[in-house]
Amino acid sequence: MAKNKEEQARMEGMAYALRVAQEKGVAGLEEEIRMRNITKLPVGVSKAALDECIVKIKENVLDAVMVLSAVTLHDEFGFGQKRLNDFVSRFNLKAECLADDYCTWEDHIQALKEECGLELAIRKNDKDVRV
Repeated sequence: MAKNKEEQARMEGMAYALRVAQEKGVAGLEEEIRMRNITKLPVGVSKAALDECIVKIKENVLDAVMVLSAVTLHDEFGFGQKRLNDFVSRFNLKAECLADDYCTWEDHIQALKEECGLELAIRKNDKDVRV
């Protein structure tokens, strides 16, 4: 039975590779293989589904940071409705600027260092995650 499932998986993989090569050429297939090796994304999950998932994760992280920031500003620094609404508007604008490539995280980090003496960094996710 295992042999049949293994053979079926191979055939599905070959059919998928053929479709990618027909649609995107050999270079597109090479890119697809590279992406799937890096992400360990199964052939059954499309790149579009992965991209949609990534967008949802980013939105979730932004929402969580927004809530944590707003509650901290309110509880610890006395921000009320007006200043919190102002903060939310500016936060969203800065997030859009990052998303639209008007600035980078490094730009913000450098500005905070130069203007405020604040040493911040974004942790790198450069280790393989075992699934």
